[in-house]
Amino acid sequence: MKKEVTGVFVFCMLLSVYSVWAPTPQRVIVVFHDDADLNVLSQYGTVERVFHVIPAVVVTLPEPAVRALSFNDKIKYIQPDTCEQFVTASFNDVEPSDEVIPWGVDRIDADLAWQYSTGEKVRVAVIDTGIDIDHPDLQANIHGGINTIYPDQGYTDPDDFDDDHGHGTFVAGIIAADDNNIGVIGVAPDAWLYGVKVLNSQGSGYISDIIEGIEWCIDKDMQVINMSFGGSVDYPALHDACDAAWDHGCILVASEGPSGGTWYPAAYSSVIAVAATDRNDVQPYQYGNELELVAPGEGILSTVPGGGYAVMSGTSLGCPHVSGTAALVWALHPQYNNGRIRRILQRTSEDLGAPGWDLYYGYGLVDAERAVLA
Repeated sequence: MKKEVTGVFVFCMLLSVYSVWAPTPQRVIVVFHDDADLNVLSQYGTVERVFHVIPAVVVTLPEPAVRALSFNDKIKYIQPDTCEQFVTASFNDVEPSDEVIPWGVDRIDADLAWQYSTGEKVRVAVIDTGIDIDHPDLQANIHGGINTIYPDQGYTDPDDFDDDHGHGTFVAGIIAADDNNIGVIGVAPDAWLYGVKVLNSQGSGYISDIIEGIEWCIDKDMQVINMSFGGSVDYPALHDACDAAWDHGCILVASEGPSGGTWYPAAYSSVIAVAATDRNDVQPYQYGNELELVAPGEGILSTVPGGGYAVMSGTSLGCPHVSGTAALVWALHPQYNNGRIRRILQRTSEDLGAPGWDLYYGYGLVDAERAVLA
C-alpha cells in the first residue's frame, strides 16, 4: 500500500521586523543581546516560553509593539514564529521475511564497522515527528524523549513523543534499528535513541518548538542530533540554538534540500550538511559551500509506525546514515570531542565526483568502516 509522508520539511517564515506584519497579534521570537529581560515585554504581551540556551522568549505581540521593540537596545532581533510543510515523499510498505541489512547501511560499510563498534550507549536525538515507542525493532534502543509541540496544536503531554506521522520512526530505524533477528539493522544498532517530537501529524512545527527540542538535547547531554528537515530561508534564532548545541559538544547533522541551493539548518557552520545519493552514487544537485558529506537516500528500507517496514526515497534520508556513523566513532573513541569526530568523517569519506571537495558531493560518501578505524 502506498502512503505519503514528509521527507523534507520546509519552514517558511519572515526574517525581519522590517517585513510586512499582519495587523492581528502574532507569536514571535524575541532574542536579546544578553539575558532575556521580561520586563521589557511585560507591557506589550504575555510571554509564553522562555529559553535558556539562547537569550530569547516566545511572546504574542501586536504589530505596533513589534515596531516599538525593534528600537530597544536590549533586543538583538525579532522574528515571526511560524511554520509550513512544503515537501513530501512517498513510501511503500514491505515485510522483510528475515532480518536484512538495508543497501544504504551496506553501501557505507557500516556492517564492516560492527566488528569494532556498534554505537553502544551513544545518545542520538532524532529531532523530528517522534518515534514509534512500541516498534519491535526500535524499542530496545529508545531511552527517552520529549514533545515540545504547543498545546494549541492538540498535544498536552510533554512526555508523549510517540510518532503520529511516520518520518521520525523511519529516520530512527536508519540510525539504530536493533540487531534482533527481525526486520532491518540500523547503522549503529546499539546506539541509544531519543525521540524529540517537534513536528506534528502533518509534519509541521513552529521554529520555537525546534529550538526547545535543541535546548532539551543540550540539557540532556545528547551526543548526536539528527535533523532530517530544512528550508531555503535562514532562521536566526534556530541558527543561534544550533551554535549553542555545537558549543556544548553535540554533533549536529541536517539534510540538504531536494533541489540544490542553500538549505537551513544544514548551512550553519555548526551543522554537518548531508545530501543524498542514489544506488549509482549519483547526487545531481549543486549545493552551497556548506555541503559536507553525502549518503544513500534512494529506495531505503526502514521502520514505520505500527511495527512495520517500508521503502522510501528522499533527500532527508542521507542524514541519518551520517548520524549513525558518528555514533559508531564516538562509541569507540569516547574521549574524542565533536570537532575531532567531524574531521574524521570528512577525511575518511569516499571521494566522489571531482577530486577533493566539490559542490555536488562535499568531501564524499560517508564511510563507516574507515571512520571507526581512523
